[in-house]
Amino acid sequence: DLGPEASFSTFPTPVSIGKEEYFLARGKDGAYRLLSAVCPHRWGRIVQWDTCFMCPDHGWRFEFNEGICINGPNARMYAVAVAVRDGRLYAEVPLPS
Repeated sequence: DLGPEASFSTFPTPVSIGKEEYFLARGKDGAYRLLSAVCPHRWGRIVQWDTCFMCPDHGWRFEFNEGICINGPNARMYAVAVAVRDGRLYAEVPLPS
């Protein structure tokens, strides 16, 4: 349970679940998703940078809506679908072990 949908007005927005860091994004299709702050290349920490996300370790940049790499290979940020139920946002993420 991420909270009431109405409490999220700016996208992307950082979200922590346990020790894991994500960005709540809203795609061009209107669907919500959690984008992992872990880079799919070498597992560096992705940060919000100017008008995109970026992995400072190697400079890959990802667009804000769906986490698609915009300056490198055919890659994307790991994503978790988010559902809206009764005005609240819910995501299914694996629990830390």
